[in-house]
Amino acid sequence: MSSMTIASIVSACLFISALFGMLLNALLPSHHLSQDSKHVLNVSMGLIATMSALVLGLLISSAKSSVDLENSGIQQGAQPTSSS
Repeated sequence: MSSMTIASIVSACLFISALFGMLLNALLPSHHLSQDSKHVLNVSMGLIATMSALVLGLLISSAKSSVDLENSGIQQGAQPTSSS
């Protein structure tokens, strides 16, 4: 798939999700739209964002460690051996 196709699909999904959210907002009872419910949602979104950042950081660290290990192996293999 080309990058334009993927970008178009993602944009369409976001647009449809926004429309669905507006429709759901109009249909929800008022006790689901209270400040306490919004606070719980904000806290849970913060938790998900923090966990995502942590997982992404660990993934990048693991990838860097793997690349450094391979680079070290290549450098050791490229060094000439001394014969005595």
